[in-house]
Amino acid sequence: MAIYGRSFIFDEVPSELYDLRIFNFTASDFVDSPAGGDTNIYEEWIYGRETPYFYGRYYNTSLEFDFVVGSFSHIDGNTRNAIEKWLLGRATYLPLQIVQDDIANVVFNVIITHSTHKYVGNLNYAMSLHAKCDRPWGTYSPPTLSKTYVDSLVSDSFSYFNNSVYDGYNRPTITFTMGSEPEETSYFSLINTTDGAREFRFEELSPSEEITVDNSRGIITSNSGSSVLRLENFNKNFFRLLPGANDLVLSGHITNFTLSTIFGKGVGA
Repeated sequence: MAIYGRSFIFDEVPSELYDLRIFNFTASDFVDSPAGGDTNIYEEWIYGRETPYFYGRYYNTSLEFDFVVGSFSHIDGNTRNAIEKWLLGRATYLPLQIVQDDIANVVFNVIITHSTHKYVGNLNYAMSLHAKCDRPWGTYSPPTLSKTYVDSLVSDSFSYFNNSVYDGYNRPTITFTMGSEPEETSYFSLINTTDGAREFRFEELSPSEEITVDNSRGIITSNSGSSVLRLENFNKNFFRLLPGANDLVLSGHITNFTLSTIFGKGVGA
């Protein structure tokens, strides 16, 4: 793994807890490292036509990489068992971060699928690990966009830049809180003028009601309780960001608004 970070954090547990650090056994030469983002082309060749019909491309290969971790002191059997339980005995993808300045904010969501112990003089000092990510790249979370308004009819315009390496829609999580306006006249609207003026809109919500919309999974929740279903108050246009700059227009009877998301980060491994 072509990195110079000394330590790592897995599932929010720092490697120093087990006296582990990242070792580099590679000589001073060019080092191959998986870059991620492998794609497949979807196209169709027709008899008598010199070029195919191109329908697009799609990702179907996750980023995978190997790295070696170890200690300057030999690792005894009990410690080795605890490390294996921490790193390999897991049932789902978990966050891996490398403590390195230029990628400190990048998270690789991984399952560590394999380990090989490395011995010197019959004593274990290190292990080689194989990590499989849940997508073709790492991710990072940009700062949450947060806006607060007085309790009145809001009209606001602003831009949001989708800096993800993924050249497709980004579907963030949006939260907003209604003002004191009666249900009959209250509404919330967010229009992405860059996306053909696509509107994300709710109407007739309760005063002071907080709505959270996970646009990636299509889940709407309200602080009014699980029995309150707001799909009928929604125009069914889940919000999405295009790659690059997005010009947004927000309006409605609200007191605050937040937008949070994660971006693909093409740093490879």
